[in-house]
Amino acid sequence: MDKKAFFKLTYGLFVVGVEFEGQLNGCIINTAAQATSEPGRLVATMLKTNLTTELITKKGSMAVSVLSMDCPLDKIAHFGMQSGRTKEKFAGIPFEKDERGNPYIVEGTIARFSCRVEQTIDLGSHYLFICEVENCQTTGQQEPITYADYRKMKSGGAPKKPADAAAAGSEGASGGQAKQGKWVCSICHYVYDGEIPFEELPADWRCPVCQRGKEVFVLET
Repeated sequence: MDKKAFFKLTYGLFVVGVEFEGQLNGCIINTAAQATSEPGRLVATMLKTNLTTELITKKGSMAVSVLSMDCPLDKIAHFGMQSGRTKEKFAGIPFEKDERGNPYIVEGTIARFSCRVEQTIDLGSHYLFICEVENCQTTGQQEPITYADYRKMKSGGAPKKPADAAAAGSEGASGGQAKQGKWVCSICHYVYDGEIPFEELPADWRCPVCQRGKEVFVLET
């Protein structure tokens, strides 16, 4: 099975926030989508081991912030590359609270949703939350950032426009030199960018985001 096919699916980028018994936490996800419009429902898939997921299962609600193209990469890394078990995610980050007290960010976003969990489906490594949208609001006018945009910018490039993609295809067809590939986690899509070559990492090395082993990584060219 060619797991790189999953990278062809379109994803957004979101910060999910929750407050439970005075504890605030949030994390980055790329799997949130509208399920129905009447009534308004969202679905969100989240890794079970995340502290944010644990708090959501206890409280039964969450706030979802839709990130925009002008969201700083360091803010995405702040919520996505460290654990709330060792870091206060909202410390020093401007935020507001929804009707249920869950935190959401406004800067670098285009919309926010206040969601009540109606149903939780166990997917093994993840939970799928089916949520009623209790309130929502437009928070900006920028274009939404996709996960593909983020991975491109994280590597030092700019998101491809259709013309750029066509030009790249023409260069490849004429014998242009292929760029070196990236090792990408097929579970959470983390892109390995460490100084040690991926092949030389120890056998017990784990993805810093989803904590899965090297065997779930695929080489994307």
